[in-house]
Amino acid sequence: MNQDLQNQVCIVTGGNSGVGLMTAVRLAKAGCHVFIACRSISKATKAVDYIRQISGNKNVEFLPLNLASLDSVRQFVDSFITRQLPLHILVNNAGIFNQRGTTQEGFELIWGTNYLGHFLLTYLLLEKLKSSAFSRIIMVASDLALKPKTIPWNLLVKKTPLNFLELYSVSKLCLLLLTTELARQLENTNVIINAVHPGFVQSNITIWHRMSKYLGLGISPEKGANSTLFCAHSSQLKGISGKFFDSQTQEIPLPKITTDIDLTKQLWERSLLWSGCQNTTTNETINYDNFSGISGPYTLKLDSQEIAQITKTIFAEILPKPPGKLLFLRLLKFLWKLKFGSAFLLLVQIWKQEFHMERHLDSPEIWKICQDEKLLAKLQEYLGEKLVLWRSELWVNYPAKQLIPLWHRDSYPKLLSGVGKTINVYIALTEVNKFNGFEFISNAKKDRNLSVKMTDPFSGNDFFEVTEKLAENSVPVILKPGQFVIFTDELVHRSVCNINGQVRLSLTLRVTQPSVEVLPNYNPNYQQSVLL
Repeated sequence: MNQDLQNQVCIVTGGNSGVGLMTAVRLAKAGCHVFIACRSISKATKAVDYIRQISGNKNVEFLPLNLASLDSVRQFVDSFITRQLPLHILVNNAGIFNQRGTTQEGFELIWGTNYLGHFLLTYLLLEKLKSSAFSRIIMVASDLALKPKTIPWNLLVKKTPLNFLELYSVSKLCLLLLTTELARQLENTNVIINAVHPGFVQSNITIWHRMSKYLGLGISPEKGANSTLFCAHSSQLKGISGKFFDSQTQEIPLPKITTDIDLTKQLWERSLLWSGCQNTTTNETINYDNFSGISGPYTLKLDSQEIAQITKTIFAEILPKPPGKLLFLRLLKFLWKLKFGSAFLLLVQIWKQEFHMERHLDSPEIWKICQDEKLLAKLQEYLGEKLVLWRSELWVNYPAKQLIPLWHRDSYPKLLSGVGKTINVYIALTEVNKFNGFEFISNAKKDRNLSVKMTDPFSGNDFFEVTEKLAENSVPVILKPGQFVIFTDELVHRSVCNINGQVRLSLTLRVTQPSVEVLPNYNPNYQQSVLL
């Protein structure tokens, strides 16, 4: 290996085992300062000791990294940057094959770990790589990346399906697309990026890979690291970028899909949004008084610092600590009285942890918002002096999630009875924008293209079939923290899939007049409605 690697700083993800470990060993032998990045502290400690012993190089360290958590990726980068070291080689080696589930942010686990975590890691380290040039980025992909013909976007924000192999292949394809895109962006820099297929390696990624060495199949991790090390040090590759190499360091023709500039651009932009790298903050404001069924935006009397502190408290203390005893007793009561609708809603609330009802009853912070002077004054303009709060809903919209994807009206005909007005208040506790909030159909009351798709048997709310053309003309709700809108039961709306990479928190209040009776069926209130 070239002497040029002496004292170069390298990061190897998944450097605690398999191809990653052998890559780290040989880089350390060449005199590099090696950082291995992985989740397990115990495995990393053993790997560091092993690499130091084999290579005789003491400059081998471990920094924790969980690629299934974007927060962990950011923390890793922060930890590395504080070391004030250059970065000459970034090896994106780590990966999973057949695990199922979602990442911490709600993305499909295989794709989120193999691709999105590495995307964010690479993106956040780009400036460091540029300032340290000549530098190299190596993406460890797979020949399975040649298989997909498109990207199934809808599968990327769900739990791993039965056909996990499709997601693995797509994750590796996305690494190839990222390789070609970054090769274009880094064209006038001294940073090159290439991808490799290490071959069928006798690694621990699956039970079949682990058994392969006993069956005489595949290649050793040492040989599997050859193509990675070729890209890490070969002088032949200076100025060569955006290529794909096999285990014999021979170039693999890139699949035709990598020439689709629109698809590559779409992946880049979505990756920026989903990883929170693209600033989705907007200065756009919309006057909703011009629309039927909604008005605002209005601003609470609570100032921005008070809202920020309340929001911090909600995330730290209220959401993680539901009133367990109260919920359990309420569930027993519902079951005893055969109120299965109420029991079902309560179980969904506990399971999904995306909406939390009636927290104004056990949280002074939520109640403080409900008693805001400007909020009450605006409600009294519409409902009169006496205001009855019959439900509050704390909504937590995590990245890549869409809380209520169906178009609907919040009318609750099976929960409310009597003559009187009702109103809904939507309060932004974090920024709400077109990438994470909700949208509505303008003048839906007059539109004849709406047809009822289904009706909620418990609340009586209608869900509508909305044409694609009508949906394209929907209006987003855009609010700064501490702002709110008021909307009636005529507003047809739905949640937006959160693609801005940050959690969106909002509070919805259901308010009516004393003449309206709140019916007991399905209603998960812990006590009677409260007077504001």
